[in-house]
Amino acid sequence: MPEIKLAVNMHSLRDVYSYSQDYVSSQIHVARQTYSNYERGKKLPDIPTLLYLAELYQISVDQLLFGDFSGIHSTEDVIREHTAITQDDSLIRLNGADAKMLMDYKSFPSREQKEVREFVRFKKYLFTRENLS
Repeated sequence: MPEIKLAVNMHSLRDVYSYSQDYVSSQIHVARQTYSNYERGKKLPDIPTLLYLAELYQISVDQLLFGDFSGIHSTEDVIREHTAITQDDSLIRLNGADAKMLMDYKSFPSREQKEVREFVRFKKYLFTRENLS
């Protein structure tokens, strides 16, 4: 089983977002002292509190528990997970950059979206051709 890094992650994420313990505790509906105990590993939050924390930082509970946020220096370094459903109804995970690219694509008018799709097909064709040689 992977190592649970909740206390360290809570502290690292709070620091990188420049949130105070007072602010985070108010957002997750616990007393500041309770939150402090979570960060120091003296207490474990309940499931609803984990969900509030994940929502606050826009990450999954899995990332909150098992991720490694110790080396991050800006909110841009936090990799948020998103999912998309494919044509065959399977799920694929998207990181924050993938999700932003899709959001940018969806913001284009339909003509520009078509150009992007054609460009991607062309790049895929070139990539396939180069790898077959």
